[in-house]
Amino acid sequence: MKQRRVFVGAMLALWVAVAGTASATPQLYPTGPAEDSAFVRFVQAMPDAVIVEAERGAKVTLTPEQRDTPWQAVAARTPLRATLRAMGRQESVSVTVQPGEFVTVAAVPDTSSGWRLVQGREKPTDFSALKVSLGVLNASARCPSASVKVAGRDTVVLANVSGATVQRRQLNAVPLAVALWCGEQSVGQAVDLGVLRAGQRWTLLVVDEGASARLIPILDRMP
Repeated sequence: MKQRRVFVGAMLALWVAVAGTASATPQLYPTGPAEDSAFVRFVQAMPDAVIVEAERGAKVTLTPEQRDTPWQAVAARTPLRATLRAMGRQESVSVTVQPGEFVTVAAVPDTSSGWRLVQGREKPTDFSALKVSLGVLNASARCPSASVKVAGRDTVVLANVSGATVQRRQLNAVPLAVALWCGEQSVGQAVDLGVLRAGQRWTLLVVDEGASARLIPILDRMP
């Protein structure tokens, strides 16, 4: 447990240093005690704004220009409730985060209802200040097995990510463009992440687009 707390604390300190000055995103929930560190964030993948409102009235508006909230430290094992509003309807969610866990709540396109919520959970087990952390959260209903390859090459970065799950790995800090594969088929447009910087943490969100799917890159942010 002590090693877990040291590991999470090291990640938090480095991400703050890498991110620099944070945006003035409202604090949606009370921060949890250090010995029980857990993290949550909200992400939207739609062309219209999404309003996220927590139980106590704190709220934030996510737009296509700013799709995500920073990761927020919260109390572990405590239900966190929120209401998300978009496209003329609302949906409520309750999230309980375990110690050392990072949970993403994503509002993503859905052909039947316009949009739906997907939760992605991960417990990072490795971290290097000299590497880049790249993850894939598969929030697509049309791509049940998602893989990411280096664009224009057959080099696999992450493979066979099933629905509502997250896979992650460490990469060298190099220029990188990636392409999405659903099964054995390349879909969507390649995404250029530019020159990756050591200590950065990226999440590639896989979402439905028409009859296919695409990647949305998210540069993870700490408060």
